[in-house]
Amino acid sequence: MKHTLLATTALVTVAGAAHADLTISGTGRIGITTTEGSVAAAASTTYGTVTAAQKATYEVYGLAISAGTPVANKYNITETALTLPASGSAATAGDITDLDTMIKEAELRLLGGSLTNGATTLAGPLADSAAKRTLITTDIATLKALRARLVTETAAVAAVADSTDAENRFRISFKGSGETDGGISYGISGRADESNSSLAGTQHVSGAFGKIKMGNLGGADKDATGNISGVGLTGLGSHNEVSYQAGDHNVGYEFSTSGITVGYSQDTAVKTGSNSAMGLKYSGDMGGATVSVGVGQSKVGTATQSTMSVSASSGGLTLSAISSTNDNGPAVAAVTGTARNADGSTAYTAATLAVANNDTDTTGVSISYAMDAMSVTAFTKTVSTAGVADKDYSGFGFTYDMGGVTLKAGVVDNNDQQLIDLGLSFSF
Repeated sequence: MKHTLLATTALVTVAGAAHADLTISGTGRIGITTTEGSVAAAASTTYGTVTAAQKATYEVYGLAISAGTPVANKYNITETALTLPASGSAATAGDITDLDTMIKEAELRLLGGSLTNGATTLAGPLADSAAKRTLITTDIATLKALRARLVTETAAVAAVADSTDAENRFRISFKGSGETDGGISYGISGRADESNSSLAGTQHVSGAFGKIKMGNLGGADKDATGNISGVGLTGLGSHNEVSYQAGDHNVGYEFSTSGITVGYSQDTAVKTGSNSAMGLKYSGDMGGATVSVGVGQSKVGTATQSTMSVSASSGGLTLSAISSTNDNGPAVAAVTGTARNADGSTAYTAATLAVANNDTDTTGVSISYAMDAMSVTAFTKTVSTAGVADKDYSGFGFTYDMGGVTLKAGVVDNNDQQLIDLGLSFSF
């Protein structure tokens, strides 16, 4: 086998620098990915529960007219008053049809048009003043807000056939490191994909004081706890990974001693509210096995995520487990809205629905076994949120190292959707 290492090493001898190295390397992959399709879903309509403010506002707009004469800032063009069901009841299809007609009449009034509804025709557009036209514009927004709260319409979804697609990618990675005569280390790392127009990466300075990092870091909690093992050539959706809310952090600090690493990170782009994460990890030998234990916590906005993981390796066997809980912030209490009055001096305010913000719990385990050039991996993960159906993911895959080129294959159950890939991964 001919194997060429594409690398560049520069030795810097300027004053104050002991040495500095720059290395360029690359990876690539080619293969196929098969994605299971989905069945068609019919359109659906769900009607919301009427509140007192919605009912009162709707009925102000829906006051009856007389003999086809338009009424200022009232949008019912029939001689029968429009009403909603009692507060606490569900709206009906007829209520939404009448609401749509009122919205159309209000919009035509601004355009100077008129509307016919069955046997009733408006005598002509109302000559509204500038102030009244401003109120009509506000009323249109209010009518649409009412509609949004009274009905939810889901469009039909067409069936999607199974698909098989080519998979290819290459990346060029850059890594630089150096050390001053005073013992301070520094470095950079980054990569460029074939489709990228920019290079993203990280930089660091380290010494006896610890390590300061900047760039595309992720959070210190993720650094400490990581993820369980994935499968496949492409990662097949990376469903082995935990969704870390601190993934956009760009500055961090860590200190390591005797197998223990503590870290802290934050996102300086966030100017208000919480945006920090911290982690603690231990790695060492225990009874001939390499053991790692990590705990981490992040606070982003009002949500707190706590994660812990453990892994153990002995011989060719590696077991990993992870558990993460995001409290998604405090619950939001319901707030009663206000009704629009007849002359528009009191605006309609939509009621705020209660939001439970239930915890999201993620748990997963993986097992890997390596023997000579062959390794096999399996994982399972569950994401649970109260009031929502659990999402389950599992996968199985293998790799075979042929010396610089590795054959990889995997199959993943993506919450009842099957994903499969197969191909070659290589490095230089």
